[in-house]
Amino acid sequence: DCVLREKEYADVVTRTEGYSGDDITNVCRDASMNGMRHRISGLRPDEIRKLSQKKVAPPVTYEDFQNALKRVKSSVQIDEVRKHESWLAEFGST
Repeated sequence: DCVLREKEYADVVTRTEGYSGDDITNVCRDASMNGMRHRISGLRPDEIRKLSQKKVAPPVTYEDFQNALKRVKSSVQIDEVRKHESWLAEFGST
């Protein structure tokens, strides 16, 4: 589950401009893990095993995405995007 408001979704979209599909997958994965990281921080393995899935995997928040975006950077270089766009404009795609 994810609990972002419309303007927060829009901000995440804007901030991931130029990210590849894999980059965005990594952002989402990292954001989804943030709640779990906070929840299990300081717990022993036996305590973690006793937690329900709902407690271990809370909804993803805007703050989770903000933290993920600090760690996950775009792997796409802008000059590569321009080359691709130029090629696409000249030759199109099928």
